[in-house]
Amino acid sequence: MTAIGKLLALLNLVAGLGILAWSVTIYVERPGWFDKAPDSGVDKGNSPVGFEQLKAETDALGRAAGVASAAWGTHLQTLEEREKYRADRRKAFDDRRRWAYKGHPNDKVDPVNPKSPGKGFYEPVIDPASKLYDLSVDAKGIPKGKAVVGTDGVPLPGVEGLAGSISGDTAEIAKLTDETIAQRAELNKLNAQVVAVDVRLLKMGEIRDSVQAELFFLSTFEVNVFETRETVFRRERQLRARLKVLGIIDP
Repeated sequence: MTAIGKLLALLNLVAGLGILAWSVTIYVERPGWFDKAPDSGVDKGNSPVGFEQLKAETDALGRAAGVASAAWGTHLQTLEEREKYRADRRKAFDDRRRWAYKGHPNDKVDPVNPKSPGKGFYEPVIDPASKLYDLSVDAKGIPKGKAVVGTDGVPLPGVEGLAGSISGDTAEIAKLTDETIAQRAELNKLNAQVVAVDVRLLKMGEIRDSVQAELFFLSTFEVNVFETRETVFRRERQLRARLKVLGIIDP
């Protein structure tokens, strides 16, 4: 029993020394969970070992999250405004594309004619604030730019109106072409008549020249006969006078 008691006493002593050493170690190297946070804060990448440090880091992260959330909300609002601005401009461009094809339903080329096609094209207007095309419209949906006019000074309708106008112009051109062909045939007929009249006029001119030449010849011939007769009478008087000088009483 004495040996067992000694062994147990030794084991008790060894265990007590171990517990004492562990207790001293725990007391000396106890964690600083309740220590105050350092004034310099916790360096980035380090884990806090105290409740105050953890609270300080949590507060800092909460404030950063609040700032990030505010910035995210601001940027989200800006993004939504820009998306709305983009959607409005896209709708405005779709309207202008539709007007370019079908014409503006509330802005007629002829305001007093309900069946008149709508204006299709408008001059661009620059917004001085955004430096982009100003696509705003008034209460009737009419844009700010002036309507583009054609060579005739009339506002151009949409493409479909222009196509109808082109069809009408084509029919009118075909009609005018037929009239031109008929007028050309009439012109050729009149030219033939003019040529016939010119030929008749030329022949009449030739006849007139021939008659005038004959008249001139006859007039000259009559003058020559008169002159010849006068010359004969004068020579007769001269001969009679000479015969009287030669002594013939009644030559």
